[in-house]
Amino acid sequence: MAGLSQVDLSIARAANAAPSSREDVINMPSRAVRMLLLAVLLPTVACARQPEQKPAELTQTNEQGCTRQRSVGPQDPYADPAPLKEACLGPHLLAFPQNYFYNQVGTEHDGSYSLALEYPSLQPFKPGERMGLTADVSVRTMSVEYDYIDQVDVHEAMRRSYTPMEYEAEDPEASLENRIRGDLLYGLSPYYVDMAVVREHYRAKGFKDTASVMKADRHTDWFLAKDAAGEVATVIKCTPREITVSGVAYRDGKLVTSRDYGYAVCKHTFMVAALSTLVRIEYPREGLARWQEFETHAKGLLTGAMEQRRGAALDQERARAPAMQVEHAQTDPARAFAAMQI
Repeated sequence: MAGLSQVDLSIARAANAAPSSREDVINMPSRAVRMLLLAVLLPTVACARQPEQKPAELTQTNEQGCTRQRSVGPQDPYADPAPLKEACLGPHLLAFPQNYFYNQVGTEHDGSYSLALEYPSLQPFKPGERMGLTADVSVRTMSVEYDYIDQVDVHEAMRRSYTPMEYEAEDPEASLENRIRGDLLYGLSPYYVDMAVVREHYRAKGFKDTASVMKADRHTDWFLAKDAAGEVATVIKCTPREITVSGVAYRDGKLVTSRDYGYAVCKHTFMVAALSTLVRIEYPREGLARWQEFETHAKGLLTGAMEQRRGAALDQERARAPAMQVEHAQTDPARAFAAMQI
């Protein structure tokens, strides 16, 4: 066995052989070599230092300086009463019961979020009700998003929602001028899409009449409302009037899908200038007549969330006293939040 190194001996033992020379080791089958490599490398791997896991960040601060508490670890969307979860709107710190969030557990990992209310009641879904989302729950969902505007003036951001961008200059539906002006409806000024003009525009571009862009449901009617200063403060874009069916029905007082049409919707944007915020709501088109109620409710949710966060901060201070801890523990966050809404 003279001349055999420890590596040679390891190969021999791995193969259950008794080599007498280095040549015997070299000529051993590849199976033995593989076994050797495992024998030599495994201890090294086992001893290698695993990278240390960084602790989860407990807070998150956005570009405007708002710092929120993050929800770390497994979340329970069925918790009732629903715990408060923090969110930011620009520099403003908010707090909503978690069942108000679209996912019913809080913000996404990057801090983004939207809310979900049940149409037509405008109440939050029950904790966990949106888990395993069904088509019926989906169609009776009113989504609410708050978009803080800081790159441009909020009034300019609002104007961009109803005026064409440079690349849309030839688009016949991107401007009010190429639409059909209708009579006042629910306090809104209608600007209906002119499908004859739209179809002619796309024929000139070489589209066939069977192309999807020729179908009315690919376009929207617009409805505008102005504020006290005479500036457009509300823009609502809905499935056009040419689509006469809604795609929804009522069963036992609940909105459900029907088999008529995909789903007639309205996408509603309005401005909260004092907070430099655009609010975006989506709901079934049949709700258009209630647009002012929806705006009031969405503003109330926002005001309630700001007040709830202030109240929660005060409760945290008071909870330091034993007597206040009992009172704080008996508070239902969802009920307190609802009471604050306008």
